[in-house]
Amino acid sequence: MLGNQEKSIVQCAAALACQLHRGQVDKAGVDYFTGHLSAVAKMGNTWQEQVVGYLHDASEDTPNSVEQVLNLLDEKLETPLSEADREELATALQLLNHHLTPDRKTYIQRIKSNALATKVKLHDLTHNMDLSRIPNPTQKDYERVERYKSEYDYLSRL
Repeated sequence: MLGNQEKSIVQCAAALACQLHRGQVDKAGVDYFTGHLSAVAKMGNTWQEQVVGYLHDASEDTPNSVEQVLNLLDEKLETPLSEADREELATALQLLNHHLTPDRKTYIQRIKSNALATKVKLHDLTHNMDLSRIPNPTQKDYERVERYKSEYDYLSRL
């Protein structure tokens, strides 16, 4: 059960994600916040997984760096994140930004080095593999799901 402080952090992360991704849509044409980010965040079992679920694409799909995203989150909070919490979230968010790696294989391998990033990426892949949300999946969608399944298998192995 989340305490009030943790609930507040999650709520502020949700509000920030909604603000940063306003106007963006997912591959199904659904609002990115309500369609994808909320689904990934709701799979989280801890407040950290939920926060990273909401913010995992913020530095990838908006002009903000991870540091800027966390600064914006701190501005929304009554009490700023502790240094330890901020560092934990920053590490996971940096690993989840594929723009910071040379290729997809390296990206997935780096994610596996961090438990929080791995959990959130597994939630992200779970949602992305659900083709029932896409009205008319194409061959490209089916091929992408096969790649996601392979990445999911790799990340879920101990």
